[in-house]
Amino acid sequence: MSEENAHFLNGVPLFIDWIDEKGRIVKMNAYEARELSIEPTDADGGVALEQIYSSESASFLRLLAADGVQEAHSFPVWVNASAYDETPMVATAFRDKERGIAIVKQALTSAALGTAPELAERIEILSQMIGAATEACWCIEFLEPIDVSLAEDEIVDRVFSNQSRWRACNDAMARLYGVPESLDFNTQPVSRYFPDTNVNRQMIRDLVRSNYRLDHAAAIDRRHDGSEMLVENDFRAAIKDGLLVRLWGTTRDIGPHRRREQQLSDRAATMLDILSATPDPILVMSEEGKVLAANPAAESAWGRSAEQILGKPVDHFVEGRDVAARLRQAAVDGSEEDYGCDLAVTAADGSKEIWRFRAAGIEGEIRRYVLTARRKARRRARTAVMEDGR
Repeated sequence: MSEENAHFLNGVPLFIDWIDEKGRIVKMNAYEARELSIEPTDADGGVALEQIYSSESASFLRLLAADGVQEAHSFPVWVNASAYDETPMVATAFRDKERGIAIVKQALTSAALGTAPELAERIEILSQMIGAATEACWCIEFLEPIDVSLAEDEIVDRVFSNQSRWRACNDAMARLYGVPESLDFNTQPVSRYFPDTNVNRQMIRDLVRSNYRLDHAAAIDRRHDGSEMLVENDFRAAIKDGLLVRLWGTTRDIGPHRRREQQLSDRAATMLDILSATPDPILVMSEEGKVLAANPAAESAWGRSAEQILGKPVDHFVEGRDVAARLRQAAVDGSEEDYGCDLAVTAADGSKEIWRFRAAGIEGEIRRYVLTARRKARRRARTAVMEDGR
């Protein structure tokens, strides 16, 4: 191609780039570089096809460049650079002895496509659905696709080391990671928010082992300000011709939920310690009268192991008519000063003693009752009292 022709093509309003036999973009005209926000000098060192084209278009062009072009012919391609997200174009390939092949492209308007109205409407609907979703939606596209036939550790290494970029991430994703409104999340480095850490490597390893479909996978990501964030991901993958070209899914911040779980766990442990140290027997009874829980004091006071108490009807060792009903009524009368009921408890050795039971209801979908028992003091014989008073 003559310098005069090259200069002419550099200025026409067409997208033109040159691809060598190795499948690299080695040059592009000023119009394409400007429209795709790429410095022309960057192309001189070789730009990956996936940086500009969709994965399928890049694969086709790579084969075309390897085989060479004997005569000009046209075909469709998809350009997915940041300024032209998923834009269909018609391309024509020409042979260039100096630079391999030249690819001349022109964007297809909706009027130029026979199915464009329906296709454009579907794309618009999907884009609006993802964009308006309250859950963070993301996609990582590998500019250097990964061979899924490699060893597991090699695949994991390449997920973090191969060139990649964000694609079609929604506003909820940007908000989740605290990205300033002045910045486009999709132009930020993938590693800034999804760092190479042991936790994240294990997640990718689990993804590979699950055949690239994984839900509720925990990871530690970073917000825009660098602070760590515990998240949960649902993963899906696009694998074409044995190459991993894309990962996508949804992300949720589970840090507050985990902290809440830890707080509840700590509170439960504290309550268990308190109940274990309480000298009075404490039981938890179901609405039907079965014992659901017992503290150590109940076991020692009545000489019965937990296995002999838990799951048994309370009247198994507490005597009286309608024991469960009387205990439930005691919970209703709990506001009275002297509420409760006196019941005889049979210990494991057969001995019986009177205990005063107090009850309180636990609200919830399944109603339960907390029973606290205290041994009633035996009345001293009248003669003994009189002797003491002499």
